[in-house]
Amino acid sequence: MIRTGAIIALRHRAMTLTATPHIGGSLASWSLSTATGPVDLFRRASDPALAGDFAPDMACFPLVPFSNRISGGRFVFKGREVQLATDPGSPHRIHGHGWSTPWTVEAAAEDALRMGFAHRAGDWPWSYRATQTVALDGEGLTVTLDLINESDGDMPAGLGLHPYFAKSPGSIVTADVRAVWDNDDTILPSRRRPLPAAWDFRHGIDMDHAALDNGFTGWSGTATLDRPQERLRLTMIADGPAGHLIVYAPPGEPYLCLEPVTHMTDALNRPQEADAGVIALPAGERLSMTVRFLVSRI
Repeated sequence: MIRTGAIIALRHRAMTLTATPHIGGSLASWSLSTATGPVDLFRRASDPALAGDFAPDMACFPLVPFSNRISGGRFVFKGREVQLATDPGSPHRIHGHGWSTPWTVEAAAEDALRMGFAHRAGDWPWSYRATQTVALDGEGLTVTLDLINESDGDMPAGLGLHPYFAKSPGSIVTADVRAVWDNDDTILPSRRRPLPAAWDFRHGIDMDHAALDNGFTGWSGTATLDRPQERLRLTMIADGPAGHLIVYAPPGEPYLCLEPVTHMTDALNRPQEADAGVIALPAGERLSMTVRFLVSRI
Protein backbone atom coordinates (compact mmCIF):
# COMPACT_ATOMS: atom_id res chain seq x y z
CA MET A 1 0.00 0.00 0.00
CA ILE A 2 1.43 3.37 -1.08
CA ARG A 3 0.13 6.78 -0.03
CA THR A 4 0.68 9.82 -2.26
CA GLY A 5 -0.94 12.76 -0.54
CA ALA A 6 -4.60 11.83 -0.28
CA ILE A 7 -4.32 9.05 -2.90
CA ILE A 8 -3.82 5.47 -1.69
CA ALA A 9 -2.39 2.88 -4.11
CA LEU A 10 -3.05 -0.84 -3.68
CA ARG A 11 -1.20 -3.51 -5.64
CA HIS A 12 -1.52 -7.24 -6.23
CA ARG A 13 0.66 -8.83 -8.88
CA ALA A 14 -0.19 -7.12 -12.19
CA MET A 15 -3.09 -5.07 -10.82
CA THR A 16 -2.98 -1.57 -9.36
CA LEU A 17 -5.88 0.30 -7.77
CA THR A 18 -5.92 3.84 -6.44
CA ALA A 19 -8.46 5.18 -3.96
CA THR A 20 -9.34 8.66 -2.74
CA PRO A 21 -11.32 8.24 0.50
CA HIS A 22 -11.70 12.02 0.89
CA ILE A 23 -13.54 12.26 -2.46
CA GLY A 24 -16.72 10.39 -1.65
CA GLY A 25 -14.98 7.12 -0.84
CA SER A 26 -14.17 6.87 -4.55
CA LEU A 27 -11.77 4.75 -6.55
CA ALA A 28 -9.59 6.79 -8.90
CA SER A 29 -8.24 4.01 -11.14
CA TRP A 30 -7.97 0.27 -11.62
CA SER A 31 -5.51 -1.05 -14.16
CA LEU A 32 -3.74 -4.21 -15.32
CA SER A 33 -0.10 -4.32 -16.33
CA THR A 34 0.54 -6.24 -19.56
CA ALA A 35 3.51 -6.91 -21.82
CA THR A 36 2.44 -3.99 -24.02
CA GLY A 37 1.75 -1.57 -21.17
CA PRO A 38 -0.96 -0.81 -18.60
CA VAL A 39 -4.61 -1.38 -19.52
CA ASP A 40 -7.30 0.58 -17.73
CA LEU A 41 -10.13 -1.61 -16.41
CA PHE A 42 -12.07 1.33 -14.96
CA ARG A 43 -12.00 4.79 -16.53
CA ARG A 44 -9.34 6.89 -14.86
CA ALA A 45 -10.35 9.85 -12.74
CA SER A 46 -9.89 13.22 -14.40
CA ASP A 47 -7.19 15.57 -13.13
CA PRO A 48 -9.80 18.19 -12.08
CA ALA A 49 -11.64 15.51 -10.08
CA LEU A 50 -8.45 14.52 -8.27
CA ALA A 51 -7.69 18.17 -7.55
CA GLY A 52 -11.18 18.80 -6.22
CA ASP A 53 -13.93 16.65 -4.82
CA PHE A 54 -16.12 15.64 -7.78
CA ALA A 55 -16.99 11.95 -7.44
CA PRO A 56 -18.82 11.59 -10.81
CA ASP A 57 -15.49 12.07 -12.60
CA MET A 58 -13.84 9.28 -10.61
CA ALA A 59 -13.47 5.61 -11.59
CA CYS A 60 -16.09 4.25 -9.17
CA PHE A 61 -18.05 5.59 -6.20
CA PRO A 62 -20.42 4.09 -3.60
CA LEU A 63 -24.17 4.65 -3.46
CA VAL A 64 -25.46 4.81 0.11
CA PRO A 65 -28.08 4.90 1.69
CA PHE A 66 -29.91 4.89 -1.66
CA SER A 67 -29.08 4.93 -5.36
CA ASN A 68 -30.15 7.08 -8.26
CA ARG A 69 -33.03 9.57 -7.93
CA ILE A 70 -35.71 10.38 -5.38
CA SER A 71 -38.38 12.47 -7.11
CA GLY A 72 -38.23 16.04 -5.86
CA GLY A 73 -36.29 14.77 -2.84
CA ARG A 74 -39.68 13.88 -1.30
CA PHE A 75 -41.05 10.58 0.00
CA VAL A 76 -43.13 9.05 2.78
CA PHE A 77 -41.80 6.07 4.76
CA LYS A 78 -44.04 4.36 7.30
CA GLY A 79 -46.16 7.49 7.62
CA ARG A 80 -43.17 9.80 8.02
CA GLU A 81 -42.88 12.58 5.45
CA VAL A 82 -39.32 13.40 4.38
CA GLN A 83 -38.07 16.32 2.29
CA LEU A 84 -34.45 16.20 1.14
CA ALA A 85 -32.54 19.00 -0.54
CA THR A 86 -32.32 18.45 -4.29
CA ASP A 87 -29.00 18.30 -6.12
CA PRO A 88 -27.63 21.24 -8.12
CA GLY A 89 -28.88 21.08 -11.69
CA SER A 90 -31.53 18.46 -10.92
CA PRO A 91 -35.09 18.59 -9.60
CA HIS A 92 -34.34 15.41 -7.63
CA ARG A 93 -32.07 14.09 -4.88
CA ILE A 94 -29.42 11.81 -6.37
CA HIS A 95 -27.29 8.91 -5.10
CA GLY A 96 -27.48 9.47 -1.33
CA HIS A 97 -24.66 10.74 0.89
CA GLY A 98 -21.67 8.50 0.25
CA TRP A 99 -20.46 10.08 -2.97
CA SER A 100 -20.46 13.61 -1.50
CA THR A 101 -19.03 12.78 1.94
CA PRO A 102 -15.35 12.34 2.89
CA TRP A 103 -14.66 8.80 4.12
CA THR A 104 -11.93 7.99 6.63
CA VAL A 105 -9.38 5.19 6.39
CA GLU A 106 -10.18 2.53 8.99
CA ALA A 107 -7.63 -0.11 7.91
CA ALA A 108 -5.11 -0.51 5.10
CA ALA A 109 -2.77 -3.19 3.74
CA GLU A 110 -0.75 -3.66 0.55
CA ASP A 111 -3.77 -4.96 -1.38
CA ALA A 112 -6.81 -3.97 0.71
CA LEU A 113 -8.41 -0.90 2.22
CA ARG A 114 -11.39 -0.23 4.48
CA MET A 115 -13.07 3.18 4.51
CA GLY A 116 -16.02 4.43 6.52
CA PHE A 117 -18.18 7.37 7.51
CA ALA A 118 -20.99 8.08 9.99
CA HIS A 119 -24.14 10.03 9.16
CA ARG A 120 -26.05 11.80 11.90
CA ALA A 121 -29.77 12.39 11.41
CA GLY A 122 -30.66 15.58 9.56
CA ASP A 123 -32.89 16.09 6.53
CA TRP A 124 -32.36 12.34 6.15
CA PRO A 125 -33.84 11.69 9.59
CA TRP A 126 -31.98 8.49 10.43
CA SER A 127 -28.45 7.96 11.73
CA TYR A 128 -26.33 5.25 10.18
CA ARG A 129 -22.76 4.10 9.65
CA ALA A 130 -21.30 2.90 6.34
CA THR A 131 -18.13 1.01 5.51
CA GLN A 132 -16.57 0.11 2.19
CA THR A 133 -13.86 -2.52 1.83
CA VAL A 134 -11.88 -2.86 -1.40
CA ALA A 135 -9.42 -5.69 -2.01
CA LEU A 136 -7.32 -6.97 -4.90
CA ASP A 137 -6.50 -10.64 -5.41
CA GLY A 138 -5.33 -12.95 -8.19
CA GLU A 139 -8.73 -12.87 -9.90
CA GLY A 140 -9.66 -9.20 -9.69
CA LEU A 141 -11.27 -6.69 -7.37
CA THR A 142 -13.80 -7.13 -4.55
CA VAL A 143 -15.85 -4.26 -3.13
CA THR A 144 -18.05 -4.79 -0.05
CA LEU A 145 -20.49 -2.19 1.23
CA ASP A 146 -22.03 -2.36 4.71
CA LEU A 147 -24.76 -0.09 6.07
CA ILE A 148 -25.70 -0.20 9.77
CA ASN A 149 -28.84 1.51 11.02
CA GLU A 150 -27.95 3.44 14.19
CA SER A 151 -31.44 4.91 14.64
CA ASP A 152 -34.17 3.83 17.03
CA GLY A 153 -36.51 2.51 14.32
CA ASP A 154 -36.66 1.15 10.79
CA MET A 155 -34.74 3.07 8.12
CA PRO A 156 -35.30 2.82 4.35
CA ALA A 157 -32.03 1.42 3.04
CA GLY A 158 -30.36 0.74 -0.27
CA LEU A 159 -26.87 0.18 -1.64
CA GLY A 160 -25.11 0.29 -4.97
CA LEU A 161 -21.90 0.93 -6.84
CA HIS A 162 -21.29 3.30 -9.74
CA PRO A 163 -18.30 1.89 -11.67
CA TYR A 164 -17.16 3.55 -14.89
CA PHE A 165 -15.78 0.73 -17.03
CA ALA A 166 -13.26 1.64 -19.71
CA LYS A 167 -14.80 0.87 -23.12
CA SER A 168 -12.87 0.09 -26.29
CA PRO A 169 -14.30 -0.33 -29.82
CA GLY A 170 -16.34 -3.51 -30.19
CA SER A 171 -17.10 -3.84 -26.48
CA ILE A 172 -20.02 -6.18 -25.72
CA VAL A 173 -22.18 -6.23 -22.58
CA THR A 174 -24.11 -9.35 -21.55
CA ALA A 175 -26.48 -9.44 -18.56
CA ASP A 176 -29.44 -11.58 -17.53
CA VAL A 177 -32.15 -8.93 -17.16
CA ARG A 178 -35.90 -9.28 -17.73
CA ALA A 179 -37.40 -5.83 -18.37
CA VAL A 180 -36.44 -2.16 -18.70
CA TRP A 181 -37.84 1.13 -17.46
CA ASP A 182 -38.23 3.97 -19.95
CA ASN A 183 -37.48 7.40 -18.48
CA ASP A 184 -39.20 10.75 -18.45
CA ASP A 185 -37.32 13.98 -19.25
CA THR A 186 -35.81 14.09 -15.75
CA ILE A 187 -34.58 10.46 -15.84
CA LEU A 188 -37.31 9.10 -13.60
CA PRO A 189 -38.85 5.76 -14.61
CA SER A 190 -42.07 6.26 -16.55
CA ARG A 191 -42.96 2.90 -18.13
CA ARG A 192 -41.82 -0.69 -17.63
CA ARG A 193 -41.66 -2.73 -20.83
CA PRO A 194 -40.17 -5.95 -22.22
CA LEU A 195 -36.61 -5.74 -23.50
CA PRO A 196 -36.38 -4.27 -27.02
CA ALA A 197 -33.96 -6.08 -29.32
CA ALA A 198 -31.47 -3.20 -29.14
CA TRP A 199 -31.27 -3.57 -25.33
CA ASP A 200 -31.68 -7.32 -24.91
CA PHE A 201 -28.50 -7.79 -22.92
CA ARG A 202 -29.27 -11.48 -22.42
CA HIS A 203 -27.82 -12.10 -25.89
CA GLY A 204 -24.98 -9.57 -25.73
CA ILE A 205 -25.12 -6.02 -27.08
CA ASP A 206 -22.37 -4.25 -29.04
CA MET A 207 -21.95 -0.96 -27.17
CA ASP A 208 -20.31 1.05 -29.98
CA HIS A 209 -23.50 2.94 -30.78
CA ALA A 210 -25.60 2.30 -27.68
CA ALA A 211 -26.93 5.34 -25.82
CA LEU A 212 -28.94 4.76 -22.67
CA ASP A 213 -29.35 5.62 -18.99
CA ASN A 214 -31.96 3.14 -17.84
CA GLY A 215 -32.85 0.77 -15.04
CA PHE A 216 -33.24 -2.94 -15.77
CA THR A 217 -35.22 -5.29 -13.54
CA GLY A 218 -35.08 -9.00 -12.80
CA TRP A 219 -31.28 -8.96 -12.87
CA SER A 220 -29.59 -12.24 -11.90
CA GLY A 221 -26.57 -10.48 -10.33
CA THR A 222 -24.06 -11.24 -13.10
CA ALA A 223 -22.92 -9.12 -16.05
CA THR A 224 -19.95 -9.31 -18.39
CA LEU A 225 -18.08 -6.72 -20.43
CA ASP A 226 -16.05 -8.20 -23.29
CA ARG A 227 -13.36 -6.06 -24.91
CA PRO A 228 -12.28 -8.14 -27.94
CA GLN A 229 -9.73 -5.55 -29.04
CA GLU A 230 -7.70 -6.34 -25.89
CA ARG A 231 -8.94 -9.96 -25.60
CA LEU A 232 -10.20 -9.00 -22.17
CA ARG A 233 -13.32 -9.94 -20.20
CA LEU A 234 -14.59 -8.31 -17.01
CA THR A 235 -17.24 -10.27 -15.12
CA MET A 236 -19.23 -8.47 -12.43
CA ILE A 237 -20.96 -10.63 -9.79
CA ALA A 238 -23.12 -9.04 -7.09
CA ASP A 239 -23.78 -10.98 -3.89
CA GLY A 240 -26.65 -9.49 -1.90
CA PRO A 241 -30.14 -8.14 -2.65
CA ALA A 242 -29.05 -6.49 -5.92
CA GLY A 243 -31.89 -7.32 -8.30
CA HIS A 244 -31.56 -4.16 -10.38
CA LEU A 245 -28.94 -3.04 -12.90
CA ILE A 246 -28.56 0.55 -14.13
CA VAL A 247 -26.86 0.81 -17.53
CA TYR A 248 -25.43 4.22 -18.38
CA ALA A 249 -23.79 4.48 -21.79
CA PRO A 250 -23.47 8.10 -22.97
CA PRO A 251 -22.88 8.37 -26.73
CA GLY A 252 -19.33 8.97 -27.92
CA GLU A 253 -17.65 8.35 -24.56
CA PRO A 254 -14.87 5.79 -23.95
CA TYR A 255 -16.64 4.37 -20.91
CA LEU A 256 -19.92 2.85 -19.76
CA CYS A 257 -21.47 2.17 -16.36
CA LEU A 258 -23.02 -1.07 -15.14
CA GLU A 259 -24.38 -0.20 -11.71
CA PRO A 260 -25.43 -3.03 -9.37
CA VAL A 261 -28.13 -1.65 -7.07
CA THR A 262 -30.62 -3.00 -4.55
CA HIS A 263 -33.62 -1.00 -5.74
CA MET A 264 -35.14 0.72 -8.75
CA THR A 265 -34.87 4.45 -9.37
CA ASP A 266 -37.30 6.43 -7.15
CA ALA A 267 -38.17 3.23 -5.30
CA LEU A 268 -39.31 5.14 -2.21
CA ASN A 269 -42.14 6.64 -4.24
CA ARG A 270 -43.13 3.40 -6.00
CA PRO A 271 -44.92 1.29 -3.36
CA GLN A 272 -47.14 -0.18 -6.09
CA GLU A 273 -44.13 -1.97 -7.64
CA ALA A 274 -43.67 -5.38 -6.02
CA ASP A 275 -39.99 -5.47 -6.99
CA ALA A 276 -39.16 -1.83 -6.20
CA GLY A 277 -36.52 -3.08 -3.76
CA VAL A 278 -36.97 -0.78 -0.76
CA ILE A 279 -35.55 -2.44 2.36
CA ALA A 280 -36.82 -1.47 5.81
CA LEU A 281 -33.65 -1.94 7.84
CA PRO A 282 -34.41 -2.47 11.56
CA ALA A 283 -32.58 -0.55 14.26
CA GLY A 284 -29.10 -1.94 14.83
CA GLU A 285 -29.23 -4.21 11.77
CA ARG A 286 -26.80 -4.36 8.84
CA LEU A 287 -27.38 -4.36 5.07
CA SER A 288 -24.46 -5.71 3.00
CA MET A 289 -23.58 -6.12 -0.64
CA THR A 290 -20.40 -7.56 -2.17
CA VAL A 291 -19.46 -7.05 -5.80
CA ARG A 292 -16.69 -9.06 -7.48
CA PHE A 293 -15.01 -7.80 -10.63
CA LEU A 294 -13.19 -10.74 -12.24
CA VAL A 295 -10.58 -10.28 -14.96
CA SER A 296 -9.98 -12.96 -17.61
CA ARG A 297 -8.80 -13.39 -21.18
CA ILE A 298 -11.00 -14.20 -24.19
